[in-house]
Amino acid sequence: MNEDDILEQQSEIPAEPTVTPESEKVARLEEEYAALQKKYALLQQRSIVEKICFESGCADPDYLEFSAAKHGVDLCNAEALRAFAREFSAVSPGCFHARITPGSSAGNVVKNDSSAAKAEENFTADRIGLIALSIDNAPDAVSR
Repeated sequence: MNEDDILEQQSEIPAEPTVTPESEKVARLEEEYAALQKKYALLQQRSIVEKICFESGCADPDYLEFSAAKHGVDLCNAEALRAFAREFSAVSPGCFHARITPGSSAGNVVKNDSSAAKAEENFTADRIGLIALSIDNAPDAVSR
């Protein structure tokens, strides 16, 4: 090897990168961008969880998210989360709002019921009858 070959090989070796204020700024901005991407992904995930909670009647989105993650459900997959919420409502119904049937007002009077007929006769004077009528016609809770 001659001197020219050695100089040529040395010139091919890349120099150590120099740290400039611009490169530091770019590195910091890349870190901030990565952090924002993570936050955005978490917000999308949270949005899906809250939507499924609203649809399924779950009272605690945090607990549903925790349980789904614990059972290995992909929180970004809405269909998988819906299926888990259905199964979870059967296992833990206390975490879900009670499903009731409509018709609890005194305006929905059943004519053949004796308490309803009595309350209808004394509509303005008999407040206790109206309360009894409301209780008699109250919806039943439906559990799933």
